[in-house]
Order: sequence, then structure tokens, then C-alpha cells
Amino acid sequence: MKRFIGFDCSSKAIHSVWLGNEGDILKQVKWEHNSKDFEERFLNFMSDFDQYLSTITIEAQAAVEAAIFIQNPKSTISLSSVVGCVKYLCYKYGITCRPIDNTKWKKDIIGKGNASKLEIKAFAEKHWGKTFEEQDFADAACIALWIKRKFEWEKLNGQEKPKEKTRKVTKG
Repeated sequence: MKRFIGFDCSSKAIHSVWLGNEGDILKQVKWEHNSKDFEERFLNFMSDFDQYLSTITIEAQAAVEAAIFIQNPKSTISLSSVVGCVKYLCYKYGITCRPIDNTKWKKDIIGKGNASKLEIKAFAEKHWGKTFEEQDFADAACIALWIKRKFEWEKLNGQEKPKEKTRKVTKG
């Protein structure tokens, strides 16, 4: 059974939703740390994320919302750091992870590239029920649905990429 994972990142946390083959929500997981200092917060929640991914033993396809430009350069850099680390750690543990622009997944899933948070939450609740404690989980679920549909479309059209050899991690 393949899993489909959607990641929604911020400088404060990583939200993930895991879907099964039928598109059902299997789990929602969040990694965060409460420090006010980004560097401390980042190292703590990325360390927890790394440890969690190291336990995954099943095949998965993932998508992470690509970093967006924010007016505050420090915030843009922080968000880019989190997204980059998510992509790298997925790679490290053999999980294919594609970045997806927020307007692209919104257009493909919601039908509107500039869908508001309220529209995203309404879609997610209609599709999966009122199972989301936070808006970011609704976003992550839609991103997971996007990668699931993308994978199925590529498989149907013979464009599925050959499975990459799992990268062995070396210490030191």
C-alpha cells in the first residue's frame, strides 16, 4: 500500500497529512517547537522531523508547498530553510518529495488558484469531514491529494518515474 503525504510548512511548524490509496486520511502529524528564536525552533522541530522520518518503512510519495516570497526577507529565508530541509530529509529517507507552488495545487484541487483559507477549509471538510484542528492540516491534506492525483495520472499515462535506489545514510 502506497502512502501520499502533503506537507505545509511555516517558520513555526511542519504540518503533514498522510493519505491511503483510497484518499482516506490515515494520520495528521505536526512538528513544532515553542521557542521565539527561529534558529533554536528550527533545529528542534527539524530534528524531531528527521527522527520521525527515519522510522518510515513503507513506500510514499510526498509533496511540499514551495516557499513563497514574503515581504519580510527574514521570513522568506526562514520558510525557505524549512521547505528545503523537508525536501532533503524526504530524499535522505527515500521518500520522493516534489515541491508544488501554492497557486498550482489550489487550482488543481480547489479549482481556483487564489483560493482563500476559508475556501480551502470548506473543500477539505466537504471532502474528508471536520477532522482538521488547524487550517494548516487542511492545506496539507489538499497537497497530499494533489500528489496522489499526480501520481495516479503519471501511472495511467505511463509517465511514472522509475523507483530510485534508496540512498544509504552514512554517519560521520
